[in-house]
Amino acid sequence: MNYKIFCDESNHLLNDKSDVMVNGAVCICEDEVININKYIKHLKHKHNYYNELKWTKLIKSQKEFYVELIDYFFSSSMRFKATFIPNKKDANHKEYGYSFDEFYYIVYHYTIKNFVEAGNNYKIYLDYKDINGGKRVKKLEKILSHRGKTEAFIIQSQESQILQLCDLFIGAIAYKNRTDIPHESEIKNFVIGYIEEKLQYKLISTTPWEKKFNIFRWIVGNKS
Repeated sequence: MNYKIFCDESNHLLNDKSDVMVNGAVCICEDEVININKYIKHLKHKHNYYNELKWTKLIKSQKEFYVELIDYFFSSSMRFKATFIPNKKDANHKEYGYSFDEFYYIVYHYTIKNFVEAGNNYKIYLDYKDINGGKRVKKLEKILSHRGKTEAFIIQSQESQILQLCDLFIGAIAYKNRTDIPHESEIKNFVIGYIEEKLQYKLISTTPWEKKFNIFRWIVGNKS
């Protein structure tokens, strides 16, 4: 089988304002990607939603669009996995023998590994962040090569509706779990509440065997 995995990350820099880091991926059979992208575009057209879908740019008047989009994800064969780190700045990377940059790849490995199985082919798409993307995809291919046949690529988020959906989910998880900001956005709280209603649990963590919408909450501790 051939699969595509669309990946994004939120607050992934060590020295940004947030102590929360979320890495997410949406996995789908390659044959379904075109139709899924088309249907999300259809929903945008239906609701006159002309913007790129981004967590940081949610529109208060578009609640019905977000509801239909989330409903569509849960009715589809798409699967989502997130690795959520609530305390990234507490990591003693040097004691473990790796840099924060290397820690970035370890997080990606935890996020993607459950999707990758021997005998299948995987194309992994990462959202463009900076000029180091080329080196990152090659290293990620090497890290995952023992699990299955993988190729990694850098794309712009506007090229993929599925990547934009991933941005929405990781943004919701990050916002839900940040303690350094006021949670005053009506539309963000609405989207979080609707996702949690569909899931029947909070956007904090899930059981390891959850297949549809899995959140791995990783507490980074001291080496002792």
